[in-house]
Amino acid sequence: MLRFADGRVRYFTIREAARIQTFPDEYQLDGPWSEAMRQLGNAVPVHLTQVVASSVRDHLMDAAERDHAGVGRDDMKVRVK
Repeated sequence: MLRFADGRVRYFTIREAARIQTFPDEYQLDGPWSEAMRQLGNAVPVHLTQVVASSVRDHLMDAAERDHAGVGRDDMKVRVK
């Protein structure tokens, strides 16, 4: 929702809300406006999901490489501040 200085309000269109959540333009949401907005409001932004998934993948690959290199958990040092 946009609130203007003079007090007027304008609600986002479904497409505007989807773009804010970084959904591709070709992504279709079905149903009435309120249902589509609820779905978008509950969604995790697409780009955030990609960043998190990439980080998880990198950490899993690093762990697999350490396991393959024979580094056990006892060999890894954990720093606690």
